Amino acid sequence: RAYGPYDDEMGLGVQGMTIALPEELFGEGISADVAAAVEKAAKHYEKMGATLRTVSMPALRHALPAYYILSSAEASSNLARFDGVRYGYRAADYQTLDELYERSRSAGFGPEVKRRILLGTFALSAGYVDAYYRQALKVRTLVMQDFDRVLSECDVILSPATPTVAYRLGEQTDAPKAMYMGDICTVPANIAGLPALSMPCGMGEGGMPVGLQLMGRAFDEKTLYRAAYALEQEGI
Repeated sequence: RAYGPYDDEMGLGVQGMTIALPEELFGEGISADVAAAVEKAAKHYEKMGATLRTVSMPALRHALPAYYILSSAEASSNLARFDGVRYGYRAADYQTLDELYERSRSAGFGPEVKRRILLGTFALSAGYVDAYYRQALKVRTLVMQDFDRVLSECDVILSPATPTVAYRLGEQTDAPKAMYMGDICTVPANIAGLPALSMPCGMGEGGMPVGLQLMGRAFDEKTLYRAAYALEQEGI
């Protein structure tokens, strides 16, 4: 493997670390196989000298809908420039400017991108921006506050990476809602602007892989690498 600047620190293991387990990411919606595999990994950390602490982060329950409002609004705003005039794909057959926009964007964007543009445009539209976008910004603040509170007392946060075992190739491509729900554990760190990593931690239903996630303080990636490396050396 390639050696990096954190190798000496990673060799220190997790002795003395405090690892938080948010109860909101181990309960409803998390499959039994996934929860069991991640809890088993947590027990390995405990054997290596880390202290486990179950915590509550209530705002995490609202992070997923807030994320899809915020990310869709950003998609709508950022992709508006790709109209076939200066940026992006340009349709060859059109008669009017409106046709240029419509045909270029229809052909240049895939179904998921179009879906997010539509959701974001709706969330930013007059009469709805206060009800959706600004409320999502408030939820993001609450999520950040939960992380600040927990990480002021703990070194890292441990959770499943996804609520289910890995999908088989192409299994959920026609089920966008199921795909969105698969992000429930990972979007909190995204909207809080914090580092996170995922790694395998065993197998579950159907012999498919289970992933765990480690989340840490801003600019403290080395602690995440150290914790992940320690678990990797255990052969998890």
